[in-house]
Amino acid sequence: MEQALFVTPRRGFTPRSLIIGAVLSFLLNVGCPYCVLILKNAGLTSDYITAGAVMLFFVLVVMLNPILKLICPRYALSAAELVLIYVMMIVASAIPTWGLVTNMFHILTRPFYYASPENNWENLFIPQIPTWLAPRAPYVSRWFYEGLPAGESIPWGAWAIPLSWWIAQMIAIYLVMISAMVIMRKQWVENERLSFPIVQPALEMLRGNDENIVNPLFRNRLTWYSFAFAFAIVSINGLNHYFPSVPDLTFRRYFYLFRRTTRIMIFWNFAIVGLTYFINLDVAASFWVFHLLSRIETGILNVTGYRLEGHRDPLTGSSAATSHQGMGAMIVLVVFALWSARGHIRNVLRKAVKGDPAIDDSQEILSYRAAVLTFILASIYCLGWFIASGMPLLGAVVFYLGSFGIFFALTRIVAQGGVGFTAAQMIPQPFTVYAIGTEALTPSGITSLGFTYSYAAEMRTSVMTSAMNGLKLSDSTEARRRPLFWAMIVAIIAGLAGAIWITLLLNYTYGGANMRQFGVPTIAFRFVVDKLKYPVGKQMILERWLHTGIGAAVMLGLIFLRNRVMWWPVHYVGYCIGDAWVMGWAWFGVFVGWLLKLSILGFGGQGLYQRMKPLFLGMILGQLMCGAFWICIDLITGTVGNFVYIGVP
Repeated sequence: MEQALFVTPRRGFTPRSLIIGAVLSFLLNVGCPYCVLILKNAGLTSDYITAGAVMLFFVLVVMLNPILKLICPRYALSAAELVLIYVMMIVASAIPTWGLVTNMFHILTRPFYYASPENNWENLFIPQIPTWLAPRAPYVSRWFYEGLPAGESIPWGAWAIPLSWWIAQMIAIYLVMISAMVIMRKQWVENERLSFPIVQPALEMLRGNDENIVNPLFRNRLTWYSFAFAFAIVSINGLNHYFPSVPDLTFRRYFYLFRRTTRIMIFWNFAIVGLTYFINLDVAASFWVFHLLSRIETGILNVTGYRLEGHRDPLTGSSAATSHQGMGAMIVLVVFALWSARGHIRNVLRKAVKGDPAIDDSQEILSYRAAVLTFILASIYCLGWFIASGMPLLGAVVFYLGSFGIFFALTRIVAQGGVGFTAAQMIPQPFTVYAIGTEALTPSGITSLGFTYSYAAEMRTSVMTSAMNGLKLSDSTEARRRPLFWAMIVAIIAGLAGAIWITLLLNYTYGGANMRQFGVPTIAFRFVVDKLKYPVGKQMILERWLHTGIGAAVMLGLIFLRNRVMWWPVHYVGYCIGDAWVMGWAWFGVFVGWLLKLSILGFGGQGLYQRMKPLFLGMILGQLMCGAFWICIDLITGTVGNFVYIGVP
């Protein structure tokens, strides 16, 4: 079908796009907690794919903007305006639920509501909680979990001081993340030319926006064939909740190996398969290969009876050994990325310190001087906050470096690997404990670490990754980029405002104990109690560092093979996250997507690969928009618990 050309007035980043982005960021951060807590369905903002942002963007690009082009062309949104709006939404997506706010409120209130003579929290760690860190008045936590008594209102006054400190700290953390990505953008985007597969759907949706009424992607029949197929299959699962006679087609199977001590999951998801099509073959292979190898390693350890002293912490790998090996691999990945960028970083510092006119930073959303200064000052504030919350200086430094390193490594992996559903094999809290021991941390430091689970635990999404993806998207427009930094800040503020308001409103209205429960707050205080009751000594530290070193050595070997052996078929990035719990859900979809891409390239080469892109983009959009469709149906009918998979749980 031929499509008449249509010229949208070319605009850069405009005030109206900033307003639209702020409103949508606010609504996204209001809607996601409501869907998760009240409707108890899939999270819209729980993963790097930022499903909620993609859904709203789809509505803008496919439905609303073409109508504006037809009936009132001068009000149609240009590609640059759409980029700004989308970047604001993906940045805001890292805030409302798993990323921060829902976890944070439950962590701040849980000690004071669930303390009992049996668990002895009153003596074990509650005295270590600073008065400014969480509201202590008993009614604050009781009403939060049980609902407001008649005639009472949300105790905003009791929350004022803790929220002020938490908001200040989180903005500082987000500034560290954004400024770090400003510093690294040119190296990753222009020098190394990382593929950024996860932004490809948005780029394809935007292609031809300023020249066509309907963008070319949505005039391709393959897009709509695969969209309809994925939408129909996933919708059967949505119908099953309303009509049990309709079969449930959710494909999830478990296989147990090594005397049933090790589990491997097979899970089908169209979005995972579709995203994998845009990942380089060797990178995609690394995800499923290293997942299977890590499970084999865990199985061998299980049947031989080998285990590290201490406990395997939740949200880490399938064994303590593989968890620490993954952390060692991440440390090497970060060091290697920084070493590879040493020339660029030297130029950034020269521009920041000396203002060297030969170094151009006009294409960055912040000048290099502002980025470096922001990074340093925000980092100092974060460290000071950690120390004030109870961490000793050494613990604060180790935790800061560990958490920043994991976020940095995951951002690099997503930029290079594009897998939209992943996490780390090790999280920074247990890494900090096993790096220096409980004696060095002190009880107050361990308690403070428990509160950091609010934003640095599952690590399935982050402002750092969203910011880097946004910087890559900004390359698709010729608009002046400096306003994009302030757009990100506005999105963060709007997101925080929406998420804080709706989360407190819902919990105090319905009672937090009556809504969907998140696992992270429970895990946080199990961690605190475990480390206070069972100290980590020198022997345990040495054992853990040994496996961290093994992981680092293996990673160095993989990097050497990748760079020196031309025929080496598997990339090294998958080793960092192959045993992450999220990869247990995603690996099979990655395998299928890898196999399909391998077959297409082998059969028809690059020409067929390009022609088949709409097919896989349709898969992604069909899965996501089907989730959006059933959320709307559930809102209308008031149905609870209709979990239609968007990605992984």
